[in-house]
Amino acid sequence: MEKLEVVRSAAASLEAGRPVELVVLAATRGPSARGAGAWLVVNEGGACAGTVGGSAIEALAIRTARELLAAKRSCLASYDLGGRAGETGAACTTVCDLVYLYFDSDKLEFYKQLEKSLVERIDCELYVDLSCLNGARARGAEPRRGASASASIDGSPTIRLQAAGTARAEDPEGLLGAAAYVERLCPEGRAYIMGCGHVGRALAPVLARAGFSVVVCDNRADALEDAGLPEGMERRLVDYGDLSGTCAIGARDLVVCCTSSHGSDYAVVEQALAVAPAYLGCMGSPKKTAHFKERLARAGASPELVERLHMPVGVPIACETPAEIAISIAAEMIDVRRTVLMPRP
Repeated sequence: MEKLEVVRSAAASLEAGRPVELVVLAATRGPSARGAGAWLVVNEGGACAGTVGGSAIEALAIRTARELLAAKRSCLASYDLGGRAGETGAACTTVCDLVYLYFDSDKLEFYKQLEKSLVERIDCELYVDLSCLNGARARGAEPRRGASASASIDGSPTIRLQAAGTARAEDPEGLLGAAAYVERLCPEGRAYIMGCGHVGRALAPVLARAGFSVVVCDNRADALEDAGLPEGMERRLVDYGDLSGTCAIGARDLVVCCTSSHGSDYAVVEQALAVAPAYLGCMGSPKKTAHFKERLARAGASPELVERLHMPVGVPIACETPAEIAISIAAEMIDVRRTVLMPRP
């Protein structure tokens, strides 16, 4: 996932004794390429990881981050990007609030905790105290940039990880004057691919590249060993008839069923549906779909639960090859992630 790349890049710099500037897109008003929660890290050498939207806003962010990094300061800045009076000349009227956070090696342990939370998909929040940044801002001051900005401080403000739901997020309409920035980090859990056949193998790298935490599962050891999956991707040998011992599927997880038989497909669907994951999709023809839904209803599944099953799986495009089907499935899962699990304010 993108945030994990940012965190690992920052941690590597901090381990080498080089400070970094983390840039967080904290709020937007109007259309923007990225919503609140996009991260970018800049190190002393000018290398970057992540993105807050690319194009002109990113160029502004990187330039400001380098200046703040050199001065060892943190800052809160608001950018008016659109219209004639805007800072980029963009056609759309958009305002973005960016929080610049300076970190030196003293914060390495925090980044290790952050990395652990992202890898293990722990449902938690990033809390950044903005009171010192907003307190430093002179009343009515012009929104100057960089180390000379009125809303800047030496070092970094208080930042911590806390359990999800601990604090209420501030108004997304702007953070100038707000007490804190709160971001839920892992609203989604893991993406389980049940079946390491042609479609499962094609889907795994697509989902991983899109930022999902992928777990590939199969009841055939040789299928997992011979899968040609990305290096380091988690693989689990499972019993499709009883997933409880190997896959603790929960409400935040996403499940795709593409096993080698209709029987194992149904076994997975029935077990997963019982815990109502955030997404459950299964490959199948219209006839297979009707059969599964009728069988689930006979087994006592409520109509509301059955309706949550994405079957046939994927967005309805003209696809045939495993690679094409994988794109269709990934597109549907991305839509669920963005509209259900982590919608923009």
